[in-house]
Amino acid sequence: MSTGQSQVSEQFVGAWSLISWTATLPDGTIRHPYGEQPLGRIMYSPNGKMVACLMRRHRIRCASDNRHEATSAERDAAYRDYVSYFGAFSVDATNSTVTHHVEGATFPNWIGTDLVREFCFADQELTLSLLGPDGSAHALKWERLSE
Repeated sequence: MSTGQSQVSEQFVGAWSLISWTATLPDGTIRHPYGEQPLGRIMYSPNGKMVACLMRRHRIRCASDNRHEATSAERDAAYRDYVSYFGAFSVDATNSTVTHHVEGATFPNWIGTDLVREFCFADQELTLSLLGPDGSAHALKWERLSE
């Protein structure tokens, strides 16, 4: 890994808190997939591992405290309003992309795949951008958590 590549990779290391997630549809409509105040963390470790957890801030609680007793509707809402995955990550400084090599995920179709995100650092913020399967442009803005 080149010195420049290594320096960019080091910028990712640490814990980040989700500030916003916007999706701009092809017609220009702006959506907030997990509401206007989503909750999330993404962590990158020095040894090349990462984990991401994102959710709607105000989720509906299930009637039972036993997750195995949740109704179908409760399970659907819980699944729809939360996503997480973990694995390794690699950085392509030349193309300003970070690739999350997914080892485990709440959405099983991501397991064994690579999720490529464009990145931009500004002060203590990291923006990860991607195109959704429907052509929507997603921007996830993260703020570095102090140690």
